[in-house]
Amino acid sequence: MAKKGKKQQAPQPPSSYELLGMRIQRQINAPAAQSENTTVIARKDDEHEDDWERLIEELETVEELTMIPLEDGQIRLRWNPEESSI
Repeated sequence: MAKKGKKQQAPQPPSSYELLGMRIQRQINAPAAQSENTTVIARKDDEHEDDWERLIEELETVEELTMIPLEDGQIRLRWNPEESSI
């Protein structure tokens, strides 16, 4: 007998902002970044400027994070794990 009820919807692909966030999260969680408590991030050409600006605004709210703009448009992120509650 066939089940009646709701059809399962196909999972939605991640938004461009979610993809950007996942990329930066992977970069922050990389072993080298974790051992040095720093990484340099940059927007890729195929990423939306609005997504990048939103990400930067959200990162600015993280108390344990220092953002250092670099001359070439990249941003160095530094954090102190002793101050982090994460």
